[in-house]
Amino acid sequence: MSTFADRRDTLRIIVGPDFGIAFRLKGHDYRDVRITNLSAGGCFALVGARDARLFERGVVLDDLVLMHPELPKAPIIAAVSYVLGGPSTADPMEMVGIGVQFQDMDDAAQKALDAWVSAANTAQLG
Repeated sequence: MSTFADRRDTLRIIVGPDFGIAFRLKGHDYRDVRITNLSAGGCFALVGARDARLFERGVVLDDLVLMHPELPKAPIIAAVSYVLGGPSTADPMEMVGIGVQFQDMDDAAQKALDAWVSAANTAQLG
């Protein structure tokens, strides 16, 4: 059971395959990492199971950038809030889900992301 602190407190938008993130973690560059949902406070990303050991809860993702033309490009400091799945030796193509919480973002980028999420929510409801 999740605790109150683990629950999402912002509106999430389900996004398509053209949405992704890029970031640095422990000296590794990750590019075009697929995300499945996005909010003003974070996202849910899919990474290869072979790298799952690097994505421990609380680990910081440096210089995270939202990879979609409609989203702000200012770098974000983020942290892994949870990991869904784990390393597997059976299939190297298997994916692990990670919850990403945005920790620090430029004010203008935060306002732009808030506006995008609000507009996307209206469009999804419409």
